[in-house]
Amino acid sequence: MPAKANKQVRFAYKNIFHSPPQTPTPALSFSTSTVPSSSGPITPPSATPLGLPGPSPYSYVPSYAPVKQPTYPVPSRRSVHIRLHPYLEPNAVSWDIVDHPSTMSRHHHPVSSRALCEAATSHPLASMKITCSYLPWTIKVHASNGSYITLEDVFDAIYRSLRTNISQSEFNSLPSESDQRRATRAYEQRYRRMRSSRHYEEEKRGGMKRVDFLMGRSRFLGISAGRRPDEWQLTYTEILETETSKIIS
Repeated sequence: MPAKANKQVRFAYKNIFHSPPQTPTPALSFSTSTVPSSSGPITPPSATPLGLPGPSPYSYVPSYAPVKQPTYPVPSRRSVHIRLHPYLEPNAVSWDIVDHPSTMSRHHHPVSSRALCEAATSHPLASMKITCSYLPWTIKVHASNGSYITLEDVFDAIYRSLRTNISQSEFNSLPSESDQRRATRAYEQRYRRMRSSRHYEEEKRGGMKRVDFLMGRSRFLGISAGRRPDEWQLTYTEILETETSKIIS
């Protein structure tokens, strides 16, 4: 029978294991810079007008670290009478959701930082889900202060969610080829409206995003009660070139 090998324990003189650097959750702030794209660029199709603009793969990688949210229960509209902040009511603010929330105004004046820190609902909520009839995604809003959702949380969540790049399957999920062409035109109009050549190229390279699924219906009209007690509905207008704007909700 072979002799058993002696086991030896050796200790390293240096610590060769390094903990990964902790990436802090970025502070919520309004700046005029463009939010980085979360996936590869999606550019206008060259060979076929119905292909998703841009190369593959189109996997979504979050551009910012998720915020750990409170675990206590969130009341619904059935159990508590919840009213939205006046700034979330129809036509309370002027905002094209294609643009950063810093461009928002009320009565032709910028919305103050003090107002943005106010609770978004009369009964403070720790989270909120916002849906839209033209979008297959749910916009999730969480309290950045760990206690209750503010107006800033709502506006920032809408903007960041709609700035997420879309995938090939999501582009193909549009009901018709006509809708695909309209979404592509919305993408083209979005980067062509940039005045500086640098911003023009950055927006174009950024590719097609969820906001393009609105196909030009981008004027924010507020939030209203959704079909479910724990959901809210994004309200907006469709701005037509030859007709008077009509409300789509």
